[in-house]
Amino acid sequence: MEVGGSSVSLDLDIDARNRVIGENLRKYRLLNGLTQDELAEGICSVSQLSKAENGKTYIKRTLLRMMAERLGVTVERIETLDAMHEELSETLQLAKDATTANNLEKAFQYVREVLVQSEEMGYQSLYLEAFLTECKLLNLTRQHNEVIAKVHEVFDLGLPLDSAHKLLLMYELGHAYELSGNMVAAYDYYCRADEEFENVEGKDDVRLSVLFNLVRCHNIMQNYRAALRYAEKAEQLALEYSKHLYRLRISYMKATPLRKLGDYEKAEKIYLACLREAQENSFLLDVGLINNNIGNLYQEIGEPRKALAHYQRARKVYEILNEEAYLCETLVHLAEISRLEGDLENAVELCKQVLSITDKIQTNVYREKGQATRLIAWVLADQGKFDAHIAKLEEVLNIYDQHQLVREAYEVAVELADKLYEKNDPRAVDLYRKAVEFNKRSQQIGMRR
Repeated sequence: MEVGGSSVSLDLDIDARNRVIGENLRKYRLLNGLTQDELAEGICSVSQLSKAENGKTYIKRTLLRMMAERLGVTVERIETLDAMHEELSETLQLAKDATTANNLEKAFQYVREVLVQSEEMGYQSLYLEAFLTECKLLNLTRQHNEVIAKVHEVFDLGLPLDSAHKLLLMYELGHAYELSGNMVAAYDYYCRADEEFENVEGKDDVRLSVLFNLVRCHNIMQNYRAALRYAEKAEQLALEYSKHLYRLRISYMKATPLRKLGDYEKAEKIYLACLREAQENSFLLDVGLINNNIGNLYQEIGEPRKALAHYQRARKVYEILNEEAYLCETLVHLAEISRLEGDLENAVELCKQVLSITDKIQTNVYREKGQATRLIAWVLADQGKFDAHIAKLEEVLNIYDQHQLVREAYEVAVELADKLYEKNDPRAVDLYRKAVEFNKRSQQIGMRR
């Protein structure tokens, strides 16, 4: 034990020893202002030093002694678990615990303390872990643009990131883009995270999260065959790792592309089996989600009465749980059925409820906002109010364009152009051009994966 108790030598297994030595080598090299080339010169290859700093290789004590001399510290110091590192690691865990307890102010305080001190001490891995925790907190508190700016800054600085940290940063960046309403960028970074996973050992939960979100993105972008492919990969991993709730959720998510590809019988069978399992295990949110999806299926095959029953069940669950974001989609579907049954007043009232909620929560509900606004436009058309109908569709187009929902934007642009063309309105030409552009962008997205 060193004088003053600043650090303690520990009996570590080989992997833990390599990690400790690697972090200390990097820390003291950076504190001395040396590059890897300068520290390795005449001692070992740069590649060997890089592997050592990443904890990937055992380094001989003779080489370690030579490095220690160059760094101005003892070999024992490099082999020693740093007390400050341990203290900051404990502080970071407090930040995570405070997040779980929903004490976000305290969580931010702890994580920013770790960020400042770990940067000063040269603890790169700890700094990156704290940075990821901060990004999660920022996404949780709807500061999505700050996450986007921070992560891009890290990428632009070219910090030495291992594959695990690259994957996690890309995942958080994709999540921030999705929550801020840029589905094209979200899709791009989820795909990059998936590609990076090939170079990462472990991180099973992260891989499942990435695949889960890729299924969601592909469904949203109407790339149903790709969604089905990712769902099957995710389902297999969830079974392999015994992640039962993930497996349930991925199973009923898999039914959506099957439904969209016309296999209604298989989709219905999956939905009903998952609904039974969710009810038996009291997974209340999942009961709501599955009922909403079954309602979608019955509505699509022309059975509105069955659809209505499931939508009403979903609505009750969401209201009990106060899940307003999920409630929006179900309210839109209930409004669609009301319109089909000729109850235009109720359809508009339900849409207004949706718009009120989306204006209040302002995150990840832009699709529902567009759907509700479009439905109001159709009601205006039903009432013979052509100019108001067109104005409302233009509003919808702006919503979809702003959030890069290019497939939906294409559909609305064509709808608008056709309506205006019927009236010999010259605005139709520009809208057809816009539709072509949206279609090109949509095809480019589909070609990426």
